[in-house]
Amino acid sequence: MSVDLQDVAIILQPFQQVLDDGENKKYGGVERVVSLLVKGLEKKGIDVTLYAGKESDLPCTVEYPEGIFDVEFGKKSLTSTELAYYAGSIYKNIKDLEKKKEGFDIINNHYDPLAFIALQGIETPVLTTLHGPATEENKKAFGCFPSSAFSAVSSYQMNAYPPDMNFLGFVYNGISEKHPFSDEKCDYLFSVSRIRPSKGQRTSIKIAKKAGLDIIIAGNVISEPYFKKEISPYVDMDLTKRNKQEERRKFIEEISDYEPEGKKVIYLGEVTGRERDQIMQYSKALLFPIEKNECFGLVLIEAGITGTPVIAFNKCAIPEIVENGKTGFYGNSIDELVEYTKRVDEIDPRYCREYIKKKFSADKMVDGYIKLYEKVINLKQSGH
Repeated sequence: MSVDLQDVAIILQPFQQVLDDGENKKYGGVERVVSLLVKGLEKKGIDVTLYAGKESDLPCTVEYPEGIFDVEFGKKSLTSTELAYYAGSIYKNIKDLEKKKEGFDIINNHYDPLAFIALQGIETPVLTTLHGPATEENKKAFGCFPSSAFSAVSSYQMNAYPPDMNFLGFVYNGISEKHPFSDEKCDYLFSVSRIRPSKGQRTSIKIAKKAGLDIIIAGNVISEPYFKKEISPYVDMDLTKRNKQEERRKFIEEISDYEPEGKKVIYLGEVTGRERDQIMQYSKALLFPIEKNECFGLVLIEAGITGTPVIAFNKCAIPEIVENGKTGFYGNSIDELVEYTKRVDEIDPRYCREYIKKKFSADKMVDGYIKLYEKVINLKQSGH
């Protein structure tokens, strides 16, 4: 049954920030995806209200149920009370709107367990998008209400959760076509993600050393012990030092002229979207040897859109995103991945970009969410 979709509410965790010029900011994958989703919905004439805890300049209505939180992922935590207030305030705000008959057609909650539980008392249809892995904690939290409507970001993620949970489908994360592209590559490898054991930066260094290639590592440190023990001792050039900022800026700006020495490890720290794209588009390959569950891996399509192949372990959602032998390679051991560094010249950068544009476009993602919204609304109206 056709649905006249007019008003959508989207809920973020309080430490997440979505901004209009997302590619020049330092924040995570969920935020970049939600930014594209909001702008895509508004472009289709659908009014969006964003519930957030950090300032946003998106072209939509933004509600700050508990004001602006001075918090950053992995650096300053919110107390359980602050998180509860945030979720409770969203519940109260939506309840008040329902009483006035001024509510929404649907609410799309993006992976906040507390908000998810608070919304169980809401009359408005709710779709919860899970961005995180099927950990035992997540299975327990979301599995308490298995009849709630869920969506996933990959087939792998959806199938990792209990079969009695009401998944209505999955929508792949999308990406803008505004990212730069280059079919001229330099002889260095690239690793970019938050630095923690599960992301496999130590393995990336091992691969680069064995392959005889330089590696550039970017990302903010989430696990200090891991960084100090497994990464820092192998870094030859640390450009995060205060007296290295001009050198760092010039290094990134002139990366297309970089002449690798072989087996050199360069650490840049956290990068903006533009800095990431600049390094990515000229890299020989993106290394992604993850150690644990990865539900999607936004950086994989960020590599592809710039024309850079991916070399990864054959785990989780990797085979859904990387077309083996066409947009990159995936294997089961370090030695396999080392061998793949010798074959990246077989990959056509232009094919990488076109593949990503076709399969993971922002428009395709937005259309996928609209279909799920309509499905949730129809189920609610039919009494399910």
